[in-house]
Amino acid sequence: MSAGYQKILNWCLSHKLVTFGVAVLLLAGSLFLIKPIGVSFMPSQEDKTVMLTYSPKAGQRTEEVQEQGLKAEKYILAQQHVDKMQYSIGGGGPMGMGGSSNSGLFFIVYDSNTPDFENVKEKLIEGLTAEVPDGVWGDMSAMMSGGMGGSTLTVNVFGDELDQIKPVADEIAKIVQADTTNFKDGETSLKEAYDQYTIVADQEKLSSLGLTAGQIAMKLAPAGTRPVLTEVEMDGKNYKVYIETDKETYKSIKEMEEATLTSPLGISVPIGQVAKIENGSSPDSITRMDGKMKVDVTAEIISSDVNSASNLVKEKVDAMELPDGVTVSFGGVTEQINDTFGQLGIAMAAAIAIVYFVLVVTFGGGLAPFAILFSLPFTIIGVLVALLIAGETLNVSSLMGALMLIGIVVTNAIVLIDRVIHKEKEGMTTRQALLEAGGTRLRPILMTALATIGALLPLITGLENSAGIISKGLGVTVIGGLISATLLTLVVVPVVYEFLMKFRSKKVID
Repeated sequence: MSAGYQKILNWCLSHKLVTFGVAVLLLAGSLFLIKPIGVSFMPSQEDKTVMLTYSPKAGQRTEEVQEQGLKAEKYILAQQHVDKMQYSIGGGGPMGMGGSSNSGLFFIVYDSNTPDFENVKEKLIEGLTAEVPDGVWGDMSAMMSGGMGGSTLTVNVFGDELDQIKPVADEIAKIVQADTTNFKDGETSLKEAYDQYTIVADQEKLSSLGLTAGQIAMKLAPAGTRPVLTEVEMDGKNYKVYIETDKETYKSIKEMEEATLTSPLGISVPIGQVAKIENGSSPDSITRMDGKMKVDVTAEIISSDVNSASNLVKEKVDAMELPDGVTVSFGGVTEQINDTFGQLGIAMAAAIAIVYFVLVVTFGGGLAPFAILFSLPFTIIGVLVALLIAGETLNVSSLMGALMLIGIVVTNAIVLIDRVIHKEKEGMTTRQALLEAGGTRLRPILMTALATIGALLPLITGLENSAGIISKGLGVTVIGGLISATLLTLVVVPVVYEFLMKFRSKKVID
């Protein structure tokens, strides 16, 4: 094998332009695999857990939602393979997820041997929808399974007035809903509204009678918590003294209009004479951030290429003419991909700089380390081909593998170039040193690569239950990148090294 490799290496060294050109073409061609591979945030997990959200009908009271939660609890616990469950209505939810003031969050854990789990989830949601029809059930598992963001598109629309924001949010929602290939369940946070009545006071009439709008509000406001007037101690016990309040309620708008106010002159005035009650509607919830009103457009991304799906929406949103004061930003998985990939990119650049610095110090020059670093770009070929074959996406897990490769791959090139430098010092020419080092170092280089590949095989064969960043994608990335880098290290690095040494020799002669 060593003799055969030396013949191939000798030919490559004699045809540097062809060898390097083919390597660059392979590298450029592999970049076209990124689109079919797809980009996502985190790999999907196989944990048999379900997280469901329950959004009650607009205007439904918390007490009513709690009753619905009890019905849902009984139904869920009656299902097969359910191990345990936890749910909350309003306040803080499971795992600190929280929720709105009256929404529900259900966390269900199934037995590990539950068969056909995807259909089990779908049937559970269908059953709950039939059992508790007063509201909307949603699957939050898709978002959680990807780890801190999963595959959920979130578009944030900011503005000063709801009338400005709503048309923009509705238009973005239509864009998402029309793309059934990449998205499902597209909706806005203003999807529901409840009836709201506004009391518009006639200030002139109120002033003429010596009344104020505040008196109307006090008259119609429901009785709240009784105020404590004072405390009285009797027989060693403290008793609270309350003010008795009017518990009158109004069953219709007409009754509210007929309710009377007493003016300072002692005249009883019906509210309908000094105010008008207008019918309207209000969103179920209104969110503000940094002083701006915010409406969210959300959808589940069903495409494996999460990044491309998000970018398609972004291109259409960027082409929209937004009203003055309205801005749009992308959150959810899109924001996480951009932030995390950017941070990992910085980490890779820093890792390469550190490796180069260490090599320069070790070798006492900059040209040999520069040749060694030429082994790094060609890891991309193996990484992308391996991800395509394995059906994995380019995600945080695979990028962590790429970060590991920076330290792993250069070791093979160091083993080779270190031998070359020693032989040059012994009097060999650069070509002779490269051929000798290639034949001598071939076995340790292959042994190092094979040992690393063998250690990572459990990750890609399913012999362990990986989760999070330590997953199949990481193993596939390292193995694929190591194979291509090892093969090209044995060819490209010697070609680059000999070229650089000739360049250095010419400078010395000059």
